[in-house]
Amino acid sequence: MASILRVNTLTDASSNNSIAVSVVHNGTAKAWVNFNGTGTIASRDSYNIASLTDSGTGHYVPNFSNNMSNNDFSATGGISESGVGGEPTIILGDGYTTSSVLIFTRNSTSATDYAFIATSIHGDLA
Repeated sequence: MASILRVNTLTDASSNNSIAVSVVHNGTAKAWVNFNGTGTIASRDSYNIASLTDSGTGHYVPNFSNNMSNNDFSATGGISESGVGGEPTIILGDGYTTSSVLIFTRNSTSATDYAFIATSIHGDLA
């Protein structure tokens, strides 16, 4: 049987540190993914990501399982891989929708696939 716990504030056992439940809810990532962007792309782990689309070299689209309430959310990300050369750059944007975000990765000269790509999304779920 399911239970509901209704509280306004969370506190530690000694009552020294407390935080409003709304801060916890609003400050958590609403979606995130860590994936391999080379060859056949594949998620290593994720939350609220239904699928990943490979739209060409260095172009990816994580699709949300549960949509955001608007396209004003914040997306952050990072890439890593040795031996690719150039300065790795990740660009998130020009494609924020309520159901996905565009990710572009490149080295200093051109679009490039990377083996380690991660992004997290903060905002309000629909």
